[in-house]
Amino acid sequence: MNNDKNKRITVKDVAAALDISPSTVSRALSPEKQHLVSDRVIELVEKKSREMGYTANPMATALKRGATKTIGMMIPDILNPMFPPLVHEIQQLTNRLGYTLTLAYTENNQELALEEIKRLIARNVDGIILASAFRKDPTVDYCLDQGKPLVLVNRVIDKQASDQVLVDDREGIYMLFEHLHSLGHRKIAHVAGPSDISSGLSRRHAFLSTADMFDVPTSDAPVVQTDAFTEVSGKKAMRELLEQHPDITAVVATNDLVALGCIAAIEEAGLQVPKDISVTGFNDMPYLDWFRIPLTTVSLPQAQLGDQAVRMLLSQIRKESDSSFPRKVLLQPKLVIRKSTCAPKTA
Repeated sequence: MNNDKNKRITVKDVAAALDISPSTVSRALSPEKQHLVSDRVIELVEKKSREMGYTANPMATALKRGATKTIGMMIPDILNPMFPPLVHEIQQLTNRLGYTLTLAYTENNQELALEEIKRLIARNVDGIILASAFRKDPTVDYCLDQGKPLVLVNRVIDKQASDQVLVDDREGIYMLFEHLHSLGHRKIAHVAGPSDISSGLSRRHAFLSTADMFDVPTSDAPVVQTDAFTEVSGKKAMRELLEQHPDITAVVATNDLVALGCIAAIEEAGLQVPKDISVTGFNDMPYLDWFRIPLTTVSLPQAQLGDQAVRMLLSQIRKESDSSFPRKVLLQPKLVIRKSTCAPKTA
């Protein structure tokens, strides 16, 4: 046992203790090269490494391999309950595959996003999962200019320039609208998300096209737009909606946080959910079924989102895919009916 506590134990130290070559120790400790040595050697090397306190030097390994085995991920809002489950799924998978996940968040601020993406790339991450993109986004351009492997999740830019994993917004809005229509609602409004973010715009378009499919005239399917995917913005937009269209009986909100803001504004106006106005969300963020009024929404396949994003990114990192032909994966949401919706009074 080495008595110098300040000295870092190296592969050479482990090799000397076992009287074998350093290259054999390296192979025994590398998951990619363990097939080159016997199980007995692997067992001996791992045991001796633990006894001596050997830990791999990640920077040395990175320099040797030309890779850091780290993946950067950017989310728009660390306080939005939608994102922790997605981050959790991605971190679980990257850990199993031998990668470390480095997280950054942008507060939905493009200048901050560009600063954070530059920091991640300066740390030499092998690739980036971006869940915070705007429709026109300099962070995406910067990644592509730097030749950094990139996958967009849930939000995309107008021009498909990289791999992307999305939830089918059109199908999700359709399911929510159909649910409300089947209950008897004919005056259904939409509280839309910001139009400079793809999910806000796509859900708005989906709502309008679905209303048309169900022969609901524009006058009975009004739309108001929020300036953020937040409860505060939802409350503000719902107040506006109630002033302009007091006869609506149901609301399809662009996400769950906005839906909670809508409920607050409805109750502030002396009305009840769902007795007077039914409300739906989008995303199925955690603990919605614990709320005083459990929210009807659509659930995103978080495990599939994470799995597809990581595997698409790793195929780029390993140069298994041709980046000149960006791939797109569209996943299906699932309707979750709770107590925030019911038949209208007039039905």
